Amino acid sequence: MIIDSHMHVWDTSVTDYDWITPEFGVLNEVHTPSRNAEALAACGVDQVVLVQAEDSIADTEHMINTAYGRLDGALPPAHPTSITGIVGWVQLDDPAAASEQLERFSDEPLIKGVRHLIHRDPRAEEWLRLDSVHAGLDVLTASGLVLDLPDAWPWFARDIAATAGRHPDLPIVIDHLAKPPADQQDWHEWARCLHDSAAHANTVIKVSGLHLEGIPYTAEALAPSFEVALEAFGPDRMMYGGDWPMTRLTDDYVKTFDVLAEMINSLTDSESEAIWSGTAARTYGLPEARPTAHPTNAG
Repeated sequence: MIIDSHMHVWDTSVTDYDWITPEFGVLNEVHTPSRNAEALAACGVDQVVLVQAEDSIADTEHMINTAYGRLDGALPPAHPTSITGIVGWVQLDDPAAASEQLERFSDEPLIKGVRHLIHRDPRAEEWLRLDSVHAGLDVLTASGLVLDLPDAWPWFARDIAATAGRHPDLPIVIDHLAKPPADQQDWHEWARCLHDSAAHANTVIKVSGLHLEGIPYTAEALAPSFEVALEAFGPDRMMYGGDWPMTRLTDDYVKTFDVLAEMINSLTDSESEAIWSGTAARTYGLPEARPTAHPTNAG
């Protein structure tokens, strides 16, 4: 089984996505699951987790409506891939607002976690040190949901370990291998941050989003960073993510998948199975086999 733990959908007529500026070209288009349907099937992806692309309730509701097939562009009912989880957004730096918003989504079984675009926040370098954020993370922990952390390096990678230690009952998912840098001195510091983060059992990491500035997108070039994550976390705390449609800026979904597959499939069957599906299923509480009912058929 293969779970893609990191796919986006958006429609700029629904809400702002103000980071998608004209220079991002094709990303300004509407992105629905059906646009990636052929590639998902070609790669044998069984389940997908949709991940927020804007810090707004509107974006979260858009993902919910997309997953349930209430909007044009949903995956067809007969498609082999099911949307089984959503990482949405709540205002974690305001615990009262976070509590109210989490209550709003408490009856939605597809909501598995939340994320804030910390790297786009003016307070990025201090966000994980704010007392208000830690109060919000206490609220999140009580909800039973997961925290996803986006592009950690260089903004807040050094703060992940302390955050994990302060909230030991909160599962923390580090997206995109925390974005390893090309500069060797920085890369060694990034590696240290990963090991520090991995020392806390409540952290896991995504093998995703690895189209990196200054590092060729090849298995050979990415292998050192992959191996650091493997040594630090082990395969039982690593998960695959495709990061579509961000991949449209560089490679298509299939090429992105193939490069990651070259590294993942170099491991033993049980190790690769953990990265392809086991870690994501356990962390997000997803079905451990392909769902018999397609979520997009729900009303």
